[in-house]
Amino acid sequence: MMATDISSDTMFHKMVLISNLYYKEKLSQQQIAKKLNISRPWVSKLLSRAEELGIVKIEVLSPFNNNVDMEKALMKKYNIKYVGVIQNDSPSSDNVAFAAASYFISELRAKDVVGVGWGNGVSRLISKIPPVYFPEVQLVPLSGSFGSTLNVLPNYNTIQLAEKVNGIAKVFHTPMVCTKEEYLTLMANERTQEFLQMAEHANIILLGIGVFETSIVPQYGILEPHEIEQLKQKNALGDVGLKYFDKNGNVVETEKTKMLIKADIIKASKNARTVIGIAEGLNKVNIINVALSLNLFHAFFTDEQTASALIDIK
Repeated sequence: MMATDISSDTMFHKMVLISNLYYKEKLSQQQIAKKLNISRPWVSKLLSRAEELGIVKIEVLSPFNNNVDMEKALMKKYNIKYVGVIQNDSPSSDNVAFAAASYFISELRAKDVVGVGWGNGVSRLISKIPPVYFPEVQLVPLSGSFGSTLNVLPNYNTIQLAEKVNGIAKVFHTPMVCTKEEYLTLMANERTQEFLQMAEHANIILLGIGVFETSIVPQYGILEPHEIEQLKQKNALGDVGLKYFDKNGNVVETEKTKMLIKADIIKASKNARTVIGIAEGLNKVNIINVALSLNLFHAFFTDEQTASALIDIK
């Protein structure tokens, strides 16, 4: 049995993270020390402590590796590099976000540009990233600014992630939503084009998936109710980075969605080394299926219930 007298959840998570990076991702202790901005002897000590507590035996005992068969089935079905199917028995621990955060740390390199999405999934992922030291990493939002609630906004997520990795936040103050005249003026602006080019050529991208039932789109006035109805009438299932798709993977557009100032997520996905997606919920299964079928993600994290429903789709 694993010992239960661990006094700090933070220390426990750090031991699990380091164990995953060392034993599963095959990073050296020196590489881990550099990523987490701690000393190599401290990495060694935490690995030893993880063994003492039973976290590490022959394999890393974590909520991240209990669904290997489901993960392999999804990787084969969608031809995707990595899928994490995570037990999420305790909502307070949010193991799906923690697994995605651990994967992000394992993929991050010294001079990467990271494109940062918005919404609940991306915010949760960022919240689970431990402090690391990547002073040359640049973080850029995937769209112009919108809304007023801080924890889901692209700029705020970008700043939060920059603080976590000790990197450089490139804040994009141009609004996402604008009139046709404003759109034409802003898109002709050199600064706007620089931001969008940077986002569409990011090395790593963090993305969630939206459906109409829980979307932040109406909440922040990105689209009006009648504009959402237009998308539904065209059989849109939901969006990835505010790119809407129908069940066949076709892009669905309206005049309004054509004038949103944001990175083209299809271009960005093709250019990126790693696109990490995070989403769960049976109400999102159809749009997740489309996104995975289009190979918009290189790595995807979800829960068991959602994974099971995806496997069952013919």
